[in-house]
Amino acid sequence: MTDELNILIPDRTLTICGVEVTVHEYTLAEQLQHRQPLKAISEGFMDAMNAKPDAEVSIDELYDVLGANWDAVLQAVAVSCGRSVEWVAGLTGDDSESLLLIWWGVNADFFTRNAIRPALTRLVQQLQNPPLGRGLRLPHRPRPPIRRSAALHCPPVEAVP
Repeated sequence: MTDELNILIPDRTLTICGVEVTVHEYTLAEQLQHRQPLKAISEGFMDAMNAKPDAEVSIDELYDVLGANWDAVLQAVAVSCGRSVEWVAGLTGDDSESLLLIWWGVNADFFTRNAIRPALTRLVQQLQNPPLGRGLRLPHRPRPPIRRSAALHCPPVEAVP
């Protein structure tokens, strides 16, 4: 039951600098209000995924994305944990790393969805509107002739005495 609740309600609470902090998924209002920093992180993550044939991003590559977008990350983490950007930026050591990793764990699905959305959109458009002469075609196979079942032409069964 706990695993199911974590999927449905992925909020995580941890103690940072002696303060209990709850990291939550972005609400729709937060996604819209903070569109630009969230978009910058999503695009960086998309670039990292596209650079790999299997789209697997290592923790080092993730840190590269987060570092390249550090100002957006500070804003995004602050929104997700309900603290100021200054408070988040001032964290050090284990506290900073714990908060960053928990924030990513709670919100990774959001960034992954945004990162793969352009590729999914292109794929759907290609399937719906294939270039002329290049549509999906199945090889033509003639249908086998319809054969009447022998059961349809059987003589009537006689009753056994």
